[in-house]
Amino acid sequence: MKITKVYDANIYVNDGSVHGQASEVTCPDIAAVMTDYKSLGMVGSAEFFNGFDKMEATIKWTYPESDIMKALANFLKPVDLMVRSSKAEYDGEGIKEEVPVVIYLRGYSKKHPGGSFKPKEDTEVESTFSVLYFKQEIDGDTIVELDVLNNIYKVGGEDLLAERRQNLGI
Repeated sequence: MKITKVYDANIYVNDGSVHGQASEVTCPDIAAVMTDYKSLGMVGSAEFFNGFDKMEATIKWTYPESDIMKALANFLKPVDLMVRSSKAEYDGEGIKEEVPVVIYLRGYSKKHPGGSFKPKEDTEVESTFSVLYFKQEIDGDTIVELDVLNNIYKVGGEDLLAERRQNLGI
């Protein structure tokens, strides 16, 4: 039996590590938009792929450095985020190996948090991002890549929208 565990992470903002400044990150889900289809002669209806729903990510900060706060306060410039983790594989003899899990995100900050301050409690703030680009790699192998603005959707390296882009002339 093989057991895999992924826990802990580090976040990079615009290529700079923010190690120790965040307490939690929630990466977006990729969700398909499905369109209903029914016609004469069909005994039922069906749903077909018709694009993707918007993606959103959140980061809970213990309190980030000023340069990170400035980058996140600029709603007009995209932010590059990278979430790095490690996937440990165990077998009957213990840990077998660890491989990197990396998620790349690009998007726009949606709000600049002011924070909530309480006596004798840590102050946490939360940033929310509208994500336009998502790429997930495990041990250097690309699992999925979605670039909303450039109509790119790849799964396992296969470009599933190449023909559509060609048909549209883009």
